[in-house]
Amino acid sequence: MLDLETERSFDEVGGTENRAQLGVSIVGVYSYENDRFHTYRRADFSELERALRASEQIIGFNLVGFDWPVLAAELGDWVLALPTLDLMVEAQRALGRRVSLDALARATLGTTKLGSGLDALAYFRAGDWERLERYCLEDVKLTRDLYEYARRHGQLFYQKGSRRAPIPMSFTEHPLGAVFRQALKTRAQVQMSYGGKVRLVDVTAFDGAYIRGFCHLRQKPLTFRLDKVEEAMLVASSTPLF
Repeated sequence: MLDLETERSFDEVGGTENRAQLGVSIVGVYSYENDRFHTYRRADFSELERALRASEQIIGFNLVGFDWPVLAAELGDWVLALPTLDLMVEAQRALGRRVSLDALARATLGTTKLGSGLDALAYFRAGDWERLERYCLEDVKLTRDLYEYARRHGQLFYQKGSRRAPIPMSFTEHPLGAVFRQALKTRAQVQMSYGGKVRLVDVTAFDGAYIRGFCHLRQKPLTFRLDKVEEAMLVASSTPLF
């Protein structure tokens, strides 16, 4: 289980597309093997790298879209290929839209986050490591508790108007998910059938639910929904795609 906090905000780096410039202030983890919470500061990143490389699976919330790109800027692109179970991706796949960690915790567990990412930034700038660690590890704990609830009950909840609405959570990857993960890892192209048309795509991003890449049929970058891909296969590429 993993969560991280940053040194800078999106406003300071010019927007979400520059997440690699955010910097990492602290990384919080929970280890099932040791049944303990632990934090890593910048001076501990070599230890963190060893732990990540040895992990069979890393669970988190918005790892694919946020934590991994931010951490990859610090440790290297190998982070993007780590075995990942992302609760945000799983919920988005079932619900059809994004939902926040706080919203899931409120509706499912009856609890909330300690604050916002801006609070974590303030703690970092003030050098208040005790409160920063507590904030980060509380998010790790919320993620762990949501994961365990979903494993036991097969669902999480979110608030829909005046009622609690369920989100089915099966944690089963789409049969073609491995094709796009491998394409992203090896920089291969994918030939796929989508919308009744055969397309050759240079995959540049994949979060488990959506594929982003350059479509040679349309000659421009496009985003595709994994659940609408009819067939897909890897095609070797002799030149770097990105």
